[in-house]
Amino acid sequence: MTCCGHCRDADDFFSERTARRDFKRYLHRGPDKQTSMLVESIRKTGIKAETLLDVGGGIGAIQLELFKNGLMKSVNVDASNAYQAVSKEEISKRGLDGKTEYYFGDFTSLAPLLPEADIVTLDKVICCYPDMKKLLQLSLQKTVKRYGLVYPRVNRFTKIGFWFVNFWFRIRRSEFRTYLHPPSLVNEIISNHGFRQTSHQTTLLWQVAVYERM
Repeated sequence: MTCCGHCRDADDFFSERTARRDFKRYLHRGPDKQTSMLVESIRKTGIKAETLLDVGGGIGAIQLELFKNGLMKSVNVDASNAYQAVSKEEISKRGLDGKTEYYFGDFTSLAPLLPEADIVTLDKVICCYPDMKKLLQLSLQKTVKRYGLVYPRVNRFTKIGFWFVNFWFRIRRSEFRTYLHPPSLVNEIISNHGFRQTSHQTTLLWQVAVYERM
């Protein structure tokens, strides 16, 4: 497919070098704190023989962790070739090829081709996409049971940090941008699609929320 400028530059930003670095860190330390919080919240609900759609799946940390707990199948969607390549290598090493599918590109364009899943996750994804509402709506439509996401809190630290990050992208003439979204709006969109929040945790910069379809 043809990505928009934002997705094209996202592929450039999330390079092979950063993918290898992130994967090496995952092997040594496990998932980062926010991802671990998301995985644990989902794991507690029971995932045996369930399916996962991981939007912005990156190196595949969520699917790898959930496969340890009985996940039946995973679909990884990402706009970075490099991150998917690293993920595919590890999936192959662990003999999970038959349980994992990969789709490269913009999720909102690929959505009609993707299957529904018991669990849908977006780990640090809505902060990297220009049309948050569309991304949420389409991913919620694919969710059978549980919906989990990690996204930034809105506070002085994230406001300052995101301003500098976007300034850096502008200097580099990259179309890629990061975004802060009001939690009330995110929660409203998800609730309006028939979900109720079952878990909400925070760190200094991030919030982790899990929802169930009512």
